[in-house]
Amino acid sequence: MNVATIRITRGPYRVVRRLARKLVKPLRLAIIKHQLALSGGNIQHLEDARVETLALLQAEHMRQVDLLMKLNQVAGW
Repeated sequence: MNVATIRITRGPYRVVRRLARKLVKPLRLAIIKHQLALSGGNIQHLEDARVETLALLQAEHMRQVDLLMKLNQVAGW
């Protein structure tokens, strides 16, 4: 190990580094929890959009069936 690495891992910087981590940890945890909550909201939004899309897809299939029935009816005149 070089001198800088030894000073950072064993010297007075070790205390400063640990103190910095202890001070930053609650803030970092709060940020991650907030991002997790936003992600949950995004999942719910996408799930709702999927349900709506499936309903629209089913309605469009039914419309196509109706149009095909009308087409066949007119073709049989």
